[in-house]
Amino acid sequence: MAHIVLAAIATPGHILPIWSIAGHLIGQGHDVTIFSGSLFRQQSQAMGANFVAFDSRVDFDYRNLGKYFPEREQNPPGSVQTAFSLKQYFAAPISVLYPQLQQLAENADLLIVDNAFYAVLPLLLQPADSRIPIITIGVTPLLLSSRDAIFWGARMPPELLPADLKREQLVDAETRELIVQVRDAFNSVLAEVGAPLLTEDHNDVILKKSDRFLQLATQSFEFYRDDLPETLDFIGALKVDVQDDEKKLEWPDESLPLILVTQGTLANVDFNQLIIPALRALATLPVRVLAITAGRDAKTLGDAIPENARVVEYLDFESWLPRTAIFMTNGGYGSVNAAIRHGVPMVIAGTGDGKQEAVGRVIWARCGISLNTDTPSEQQLYQAVSRILSSPEWYQQAQKLKADYASHNALESISLHVNELLAQRA
Repeated sequence: MAHIVLAAIATPGHILPIWSIAGHLIGQGHDVTIFSGSLFRQQSQAMGANFVAFDSRVDFDYRNLGKYFPEREQNPPGSVQTAFSLKQYFAAPISVLYPQLQQLAENADLLIVDNAFYAVLPLLLQPADSRIPIITIGVTPLLLSSRDAIFWGARMPPELLPADLKREQLVDAETRELIVQVRDAFNSVLAEVGAPLLTEDHNDVILKKSDRFLQLATQSFEFYRDDLPETLDFIGALKVDVQDDEKKLEWPDESLPLILVTQGTLANVDFNQLIIPALRALATLPVRVLAITAGRDAKTLGDAIPENARVVEYLDFESWLPRTAIFMTNGGYGSVNAAIRHGVPMVIAGTGDGKQEAVGRVIWARCGISLNTDTPSEQQLYQAVSRILSSPEWYQQAQKLKADYASHNALESISLHVNELLAQRA
């Protein structure tokens, strides 16, 4: 069988899908190497994969990004903060990661990366017949700088925009300047490793030049676009393979609706953004509340936990989402996809780190309510939950999306594309 290298940015939202794919490929007999942050070494090796860690110079611990990038938190969530992350966290490490990736690729038959692993850009900028075949997995909302895109991705349904609208009319001067800054940052590091410079946006290269781009969604959760490449395939979502923290969870009345609350894995330093307001807002409602801290110590919540709430550090989504009435989240794409897979309507409070693109699709697909803020008030959360619980249309629409997702088998699709590319290389 083949030797396949899988590379992912060292955060849970990027490595979890790669782990699912790696486990599947190992089960098919392939020799798999995972290239990511050292934090994920143990679990990668436990599944039977080889593991190569990022060079220590760029081996950042996602749980403490403020230690490495203190300036990031000085910018409010939104485009300015995202641009900073793209320049410092995503682009700058290419000069270190690309030589490592290049060495791994020399002895591999196929390379699979998540769509934000930009160290693959120097390879993609080479002629396709002179490099290793590359499959990119779309773990974020689909990013393409077409006329309906604002900040590398569409934030509103293209069909709602005027037919004669030009991108220049949709993007303000400040955003255009940020886009130029990010392009310059990528070109600077590409020049450093001897790669061609970008003549189009970095995400366009990833999407258009990958031999296959496999988006972890279906077209029912993606705006219609008339300029997508033929190599793009919507394959549905993957299971979220996270174990419970083995804390026993019980409520006096197990028949009450369950509200699941999470701030994700990156924006969960300050629980006052979502978890604490949610606990307070829902304390008087006839519901059960289950909040996930994603590895943060739940004890830091202190007396903020009301009688109807339980708090855990980790949760098996595959077990708990089928029992959930509403999923409250800051809009991470993996979490949103998990809710859709299980037909759970959402309340979303998130605007930073690419979340506006995910939120736009939730609104368009009518499977949830967006509060258009990272710091919702207790009243906003109370009203949003009450609105969904009192109207069946949210649940009905979420179930339609669930049925569409269930008609796709992401791992089977990945196997098909892997086998096709390996056969062409043979």
